[in-house]
Amino acid sequence: MDLAEYMRILTPEFSTAIPIAETELCTKAGGAAVLLSTATNDHGHLYRFEGCDPVTGDLIFTPTAEVSIGDDAYQRTLVFIEQEKQIYMGLSTLNYRYQNRYHLSPPSMVYVRKTRANKRVTIEGDILLRRLDGRTVLARLNDFSPSGASFYTDESFASGEALLAEIEVLDCGVCETVVTTVRQENLPGGRPYRHLIGIKMQLTADQRKKAEQLISVKRLSL
Repeated sequence: MDLAEYMRILTPEFSTAIPIAETELCTKAGGAAVLLSTATNDHGHLYRFEGCDPVTGDLIFTPTAEVSIGDDAYQRTLVFIEQEKQIYMGLSTLNYRYQNRYHLSPPSMVYVRKTRANKRVTIEGDILLRRLDGRTVLARLNDFSPSGASFYTDESFASGEALLAEIEVLDCGVCETVVTTVRQENLPGGRPYRHLIGIKMQLTADQRKKAEQLISVKRLSL
């Protein structure tokens, strides 16, 4: 899917778009970020948000690992920044890169929401993941909460990869949502699978209610 379509899926969980000048984003440096480009092979790259240029207002990012795509792909960029328990989302463009620091134009409007901390429960079930290249992966859940989950798989996932997920909790029901990978742990000996993948979930109000119902049913059954 293109960046605008992906953004539309996520916006119901955020507040109404507000001018970036009305946020505290540029008043403080630091924070984690994910940049999604228009490249078809880009599943998102992790960056550190370095703050805003005091003259131009550009958002400045430093990659946390080697970036595998060219600068041209960032001419249209979906930006996520997590800073002091707030998540910011907006569309931007790359102005230039200098000494491995990416200077992106400030979005005129950004979406904002608070980060959430939900206790996860160990849980049994399947998770069907649809990757942006059209492939599907069936994995096994390890734990689950309305804000995140983890699952076992033999397939590798890049940090920041966006996925459509169908989560089935055994004897409880199904929750469908968009997720983003945040970490990959390689398991010793490849048992029970080769990798444990952590994900964050962007739930609409209805999806969150469904997820909370699945957790409640599961806890009652323990």
